[in-house]
Amino acid sequence: MSPNDPHREIAQLEKEIEDLRREQAECASRVQELLAAEAAGEGSRAAEIHQLKQRKMMLGTQMQHLRAKIGAMKLGII
Repeated sequence: MSPNDPHREIAQLEKEIEDLRREQAECASRVQELLAAEAAGEGSRAAEIHQLKQRKMMLGTQMQHLRAKIGAMKLGII
């Protein structure tokens, strides 16, 4: 296999997607924890919640980009 083997690159991209998915789930979990803390009267965590939600959306966008790249590679476009 050459260093530019498409199968190897696709596998690497799929691993990156899984890592991003895991981080996205961690963000969602942390948001839920912060919302529960707010509801329990532990003070406002709006800024941190907002940052985590923004990060979660950014991770989703990165995953979409990587999935599109994989699709293009499978079609031989790139």
